Amino acid sequence: MTRRNGTRRNETFDEQARRTKLPVFNAEVARRLGEIVVNIAGRRSLPIAVGVALPDRPLYFCALEGSNAENVDWIRRKENTVFHFERSSLEVGVMLERNEQRLASLGLPEQRFTALGGGVPLRVVNDGIVGAMCVSGLDHVADHELVVEALCWHLGVPHFNAILSDAAAASRQHTSHPSERRAASA
Repeated sequence: MTRRNGTRRNETFDEQARRTKLPVFNAEVARRLGEIVVNIAGRRSLPIAVGVALPDRPLYFCALEGSNAENVDWIRRKENTVFHFERSSLEVGVMLERNEQRLASLGLPEQRFTALGGGVPLRVVNDGIVGAMCVSGLDHVADHELVVEALCWHLGVPHFNAILSDAAAASRQHTSHPSERRAASA
C-alpha cells in the first residue's frame, strides 16, 4: 500500500498499470519475467504455472511442481481476457461484478475467458499493450499479486502488498459460477 498524508490507501489498477510499464518488451524480456516468477515461486514452494505471451503466440511457459493441466487452460483464458479487454483479468472481474454482469452477458464464453485474476497486460512506455503475463495455481488475487510483484522486481520499483481495491479483495469471497468457485485457485 502507498501512503498519503500518513494514511494507507489502496493502489488503483490504473496506478498499478502506470507503475509497471516496461521500457522494452521482446522474447528476452519475456524469459526474464517468467524466470522471476519461477524464482519467487520456487523459493516459496508455490505450485504455479506461468505464461508470458504476445497476442499471437506464447513466448515463455513454465509449470512448477504441484501445478496441473488445468493451470494451462486457466493461463489461456486469462490471456484471452487480457488481450480482449486490454486490462488485467482481475480488473475485468471487479468491473463485471460492480456492473452486475458476467462474461456470458457480453457474448464471451467462459470456456475461453475468465473474470478471475492472474492475467496482467504488459505495457511498454509510449506504447500500448504488447503482451500478457499470467499465473495460475494460487488464489486468483494472489496469482495477480505474484505477476505484479515480478514486474516490480524486474523494473526495480517498490511492490506493495494488498494494493488493490476492496472490490478486488471481496472478489476472493464471491464467485458467481460453479467452475469459478471450484477454481478459486485458478
